[in-house]
Amino acid sequence: MVKALIVLLSVLVLALIALVFVLLNKIKQTNRTLRELIKENDGQQSNPGKTSGDIYFKINKDFVITFINENGADMLGYESRELLNRSVFETLIEDTEGNRETLSNALSKMCRNQSSINTQIVLIRKDGKKQLMQCRERPLLDEILECEGISFLCKDLSEAKAWKENLSQFENRDILISGLNEDALFERFEHDFKLAQRYNKPFSCLIVEMKDVYDFISRGIDFETADKMLKNVGDICFANLTPNANIGRVDKTKIVLVLNATAADKAFGIAEKISEQILPAVRALGIDEYNAAMFVIAYAAKKNYTDTSDALWTRMRRHVKQALKKKEYRIIDADNERI
Repeated sequence: MVKALIVLLSVLVLALIALVFVLLNKIKQTNRTLRELIKENDGQQSNPGKTSGDIYFKINKDFVITFINENGADMLGYESRELLNRSVFETLIEDTEGNRETLSNALSKMCRNQSSINTQIVLIRKDGKKQLMQCRERPLLDEILECEGISFLCKDLSEAKAWKENLSQFENRDILISGLNEDALFERFEHDFKLAQRYNKPFSCLIVEMKDVYDFISRGIDFETADKMLKNVGDICFANLTPNANIGRVDKTKIVLVLNATAADKAFGIAEKISEQILPAVRALGIDEYNAAMFVIAYAAKKNYTDTSDALWTRMRRHVKQALKKKEYRIIDADNERI
């Protein structure tokens, strides 16, 4: 019995020793973090010029601005003295319930954990324009290491975001007809079809297949003229797009129109207009009337709730393929005609 008690006490002592070591290590880490925060706060207060390319400002627990670097104020259209002792919600950040709650939560977290937060915020310039900023928020500590406010170091993200969006748009573009490339088009096609199904709205698609005309021109004249023909046909299709529609190129010679909120009868009307305009546009390149007419236009519409984007696309593609095989150059209703 005595031996068992001794063993138990030994285990408890070892556990307590281990706990002490863990706690001491945590205290050391906390002290190191606090020293870094104090050093940084002191350094940026005494030498705000080192953040000259960024916006650096401080607020107290009442969300009143207590400091802003001159360059940061200038970037926002202010002089630094204009912002001192004013509420951050009346000046730099929009005064909304959501923004107040976000900053209150950040301050509360910093007071508890004395940790930094990386986030994105929208700052308002003096002229009312908004700038998206990548922001690092850190607690401001007093002499006894209690949090007395927040420091913000902000970098402008507006230009980077615009470049990213432009790059994304460029990557999704078909250079020849300035529409969507194949991957982007099918992604848009599926997305719009699902929305039409969900809200029971009309939806149509139209394919303008120029393969035989393209082959004739590229073999008989040159590829530059064939590409110019495709571009001209793309311009005609663009001119006949319905609102909120999308256009792109598939399989090199298929120009596809994704027609949102468009019923089959209206899609047929668009197909007729495009057909009438393509013939003179191709002939203007020096192509005779017979060969200029070697194109197929197929259209189809969403049927019922069991229809899918894949099924609709398959119907159209099958009819186009069969028409090219039979040399039947015309407008095809892929929903009602039999092959």
